[in-house]
Amino acid sequence: MKGKALALLLFHTFLPAMAGQLLGEYTQPPMPLRLLNPHLPVGALLAAQERGWPRADLPGIGSGLVYLGNGRYLGLTDRGPNGDCPGGKFFPLPGFAPALVPFRLEGGAIQVEGALPFLTPAGRPITGLPNREGEDVPYADATCRERLALDPNGMDPEDVAVLPEGRGYLVVEENSPSLVYLNPEGRILMRYTPKGIRLEADYPVRDILPGVLSLRRNNRGLENLALSGDGRTAWALLQSPIGSTRDPAYDGSLVVRAVRLDVSDPLRVQVTGMYLVPFSPPSEYPKPNRPRDMKYSAAAWVEGERLLLLERAEGGARVFLVDFAGATNLLGLGPVGEGPELDRTGVDYAARGIRLPQRRLLLETWKVGIDTDKIEGLALLEDGQTLALISDNDFAITGSEGPTQLWLVRLPQSPRGLP
Repeated sequence: MKGKALALLLFHTFLPAMAGQLLGEYTQPPMPLRLLNPHLPVGALLAAQERGWPRADLPGIGSGLVYLGNGRYLGLTDRGPNGDCPGGKFFPLPGFAPALVPFRLEGGAIQVEGALPFLTPAGRPITGLPNREGEDVPYADATCRERLALDPNGMDPEDVAVLPEGRGYLVVEENSPSLVYLNPEGRILMRYTPKGIRLEADYPVRDILPGVLSLRRNNRGLENLALSGDGRTAWALLQSPIGSTRDPAYDGSLVVRAVRLDVSDPLRVQVTGMYLVPFSPPSEYPKPNRPRDMKYSAAAWVEGERLLLLERAEGGARVFLVDFAGATNLLGLGPVGEGPELDRTGVDYAARGIRLPQRRLLLETWKVGIDTDKIEGLALLEDGQTLALISDNDFAITGSEGPTQLWLVRLPQSPRGLP
């Protein structure tokens, strides 16, 4: 990385990290998958095992996390069990429907209370299969020979927010990528895609998000969602920088796109801002990493224009307090802000008059005894000082991943009101 760009990233990150205290660790016991997807026939589960999925009793519910209050949480599955193929993924259970998963903590266990599978307005479960050519090629099994059909309804959910007054849920997902509005029963009422991406789905789709989001890396779509306390403003972030890692102009990029949205009316969402958010230098993690390894994987609203963002790479995860108040809204820069030029490796943002959001490092998970970097959900509890972090176990696709886990970590002070 060029010296000026690295210095600018460090300028926008306050160090050192505050120490934290691990309060508890909770594990999801084995459970019937049909609790999440009651529409699935038993035969489909048996066939999935033959197609390369050995542990159907360890589903992943930690792609997103919300604290509901009174000791209850809302988890989120992603697109379901899938494994790697050359140029794509295999889906041993292609009928799996992504689901919202309420649960509570009891003893040392995560106790699932039920599920809300994603449904079309007519009440039919959707799938997690890719939507369009150019995304992952879907295959039926681990031999990676038999191709599955694409599904315009399909979604790969990665984060969730609960709208106030029982109005339903917002979800961000990776496939197209998109923002989705669901009613309280889990029926999809609207899906928002980047400009130019139109899907012939069984529910309404509007392409109003910035077109630059469509340049996201494969399997690195919208991963982070935070909703203000009044339910009127949302922030959605990509997981990783845009641009191909095969292109040196983008492979070293250490910024990610964030979009601010007016969601006062979830059926008529409007884009009100777009920003560049910096990553940490990869060398600050305890294992070797490259710029392409950096990810943002979860978000939570704190106050005003401040969010918690969970950054991760090989070796662990870090939680930052990120303040957008003084950052440059790229929508005011015209074509320059809406194109990919600013995402290239080594851009001197100060010379261009672009201010990045300020970040304050709050937590490094490896320093409190959390030994995984597969954390994908984050929630701030009612005391404003305790974090819940949840892992994504990839549906134990190889049989060796283990179950979903959740950790409670107390920060030395609340991020609310920090200077």
